[in-house]
Amino acid sequence: MTQYSVLVAEMARARIFTLESSETPEIENSPFLVERKTLTNSQHKASDSQLWTDTRRGANREHQGGQVAGQTTGIPHHNYDEHRENNERKANREFASEVVSDLKRVIDRHNVDRVVLCAEKQMLGFLRPELSGLPEGKVQLTEVPKDLTGLKTHELHKRLASDDLLPPSRKPRTLV
Repeated sequence: MTQYSVLVAEMARARIFTLESSETPEIENSPFLVERKTLTNSQHKASDSQLWTDTRRGANREHQGGQVAGQTTGIPHHNYDEHRENNERKANREFASEVVSDLKRVIDRHNVDRVVLCAEKQMLGFLRPELSGLPEGKVQLTEVPKDLTGLKTHELHKRLASDDLLPPSRKPRTLV
């Protein structure tokens, strides 16, 4: 039987699910998603002042422009912006690595052979290099370039089933 896992991710949060079958489908909806892990990118959630404080005096004051050979260039000096962007990229790469590590554990623990990955486009860019470590030939990966992290579990299942990415949940049969 095919075992599914769903990963929904954006820059601040990721959620990992498995698709489970009910032991009593006659009285419960089956199959249904079970959330296995929720991860947050603490670096992304922190305020800019906590993450990127520049201790140099006056570094955050607005400049009138740079000087080249005694002339004003009109270009402000913001050399700390590049450092900030590098730190932010590094934090996002680390978060993507952590997410994929947890996904691999879920794949191994639940014998998953299909993964549906739903992520905003920027997050997909950070996840793709990490996904190269998934067991080749064992796991089929389907990408959905959308941020679905805000959906409730049953809404996520319904949405992915309507796109033919997961088997739909069947309502219990009524006993007559």
